[in-house]
Amino acid sequence: MTEESSSVKKSFWAGWITQFILTLIGFHWIAYTAHEFGQLPWAVSYLALLLFCAFMHLYIPVAVAAGTWLRLRFKLSGGQTLFTIALLHALLERTWPVIFEWHLGYTLIWSKIPIYHLADLVGFHGLSAVVLLFNAWMGYVWLKQSFVKKALSHLSLLALTFAALVGWGFWHGKAWNKFDGETKATVVQANIGNLEKIYAEQGRAYQEVITRKFLDLSFAAMQKHPQTDILIWPETAFPDYLDQHLLDRKHAQILISGLQPLGRPLITGAYSKDPKADEKQDTSTYNALFLVDPLGNNLDKPYRKTELLAFGEYLPLSEQFPFLLKLLPFVSNFGRGHGPEVMKWETAQGSIRWGGQICYEGLYPSFTRGLAEKGADILVNVTNDSWFGKTFEPQQHLYMTLARAIEVRRPLVRSTNTGVSTAVLANGDVLQKSPLHEEWSGQFVIKYLKNAPLTFFVQWGHWDWIVILLVLGAVIGRGALNARSRRS
Repeated sequence: MTEESSSVKKSFWAGWITQFILTLIGFHWIAYTAHEFGQLPWAVSYLALLLFCAFMHLYIPVAVAAGTWLRLRFKLSGGQTLFTIALLHALLERTWPVIFEWHLGYTLIWSKIPIYHLADLVGFHGLSAVVLLFNAWMGYVWLKQSFVKKALSHLSLLALTFAALVGWGFWHGKAWNKFDGETKATVVQANIGNLEKIYAEQGRAYQEVITRKFLDLSFAAMQKHPQTDILIWPETAFPDYLDQHLLDRKHAQILISGLQPLGRPLITGAYSKDPKADEKQDTSTYNALFLVDPLGNNLDKPYRKTELLAFGEYLPLSEQFPFLLKLLPFVSNFGRGHGPEVMKWETAQGSIRWGGQICYEGLYPSFTRGLAEKGADILVNVTNDSWFGKTFEPQQHLYMTLARAIEVRRPLVRSTNTGVSTAVLANGDVLQKSPLHEEWSGQFVIKYLKNAPLTFFVQWGHWDWIVILLVLGAVIGRGALNARSRRS
């Protein structure tokens, strides 16, 4: 295609078909979620999936079409065109608006290829660019297969480069085997069903049932792990308000009566509301993360979710057109927090600063960079993946969240309603994983480094797009100069 196509339009449609198939494979769970969360008929849900596949990753055909145009405009060779498309893809995938930023960099941590350790230098977006360039290099080898000697020399050089990156990543990861702090966190996964969650959110019963279930599982977990320092529950595990000024509410009192015998602090997802005198003037409810003692007292101000999911946690344009909320009542309308923020927990061994992420906030590198810059010692991600069933999504969401720990080199504890709950240390060691859609609890020994340094990625690595842009300019410039010299 790169050498023979003389049509930008044909290149675009070839890229479009490619992205449609890739999206259909990787995001098949959109149909299940539309049916389960949006309560849409299956026919409409599958239509939503097809529309998603048609439009969500248009940057792929745009990169291919742009690469073809540049080849025609500057007389680029086939190899130069491949590298141009790869570089354009790398630039566009980090700027194109998407709901779920899955890319090829995450395949490295999923497949446990040690190159992922270099994410603390360039981030996983940078590693995605590396994977794309390797693919372009393989494409160049394919183009030169009739020139056996040249093809084999490039294939050998490619293999050596890959091996060098693997070795570098392996030894680079070893440098983070330094810890001077430790805490034992027990995660509780209650496997609450979707219907119960909806009813609890709407205040239609199940709040007490859910609260008591988490308390019962926590009591059983403490029997197994009496050395636990802190309990961690998932997103909105406590289905009511937990602000200090609202602790006299019925369900807060039930929670407190169950926590007292356990004698441990709790990090949990819950709802939050500002202490306003006139509730009619403040209807904002926040999806929040609380750190409370066994008496329910807030040990620090709650973190309120900042990165809200469109059509899941807020309705776009609803502030300008309030009637939209009446047309789509199943869409939640949460207030927006002011994160990233850390919560400080004072212990006998000193303070521990928890950097909270709620659900999809673990997907955004910039958000977690902010937590590291604010001094987080340990990251804690609480989420609810029950809406996605047993599809690819829980695994994709898991590895995208774990990736943030590598970029900033902070341990991360992940607490989910239905799985996968786990923890990862700053050196990349992933601890035990919970099963999907089962009640479960487990203790994690979280080793961390107090006042850990900021990684290169946090300070400078997220500017790698400038390097990619310069390399792209160099490839195009060299191609244009070579074409001019051939004409002369």
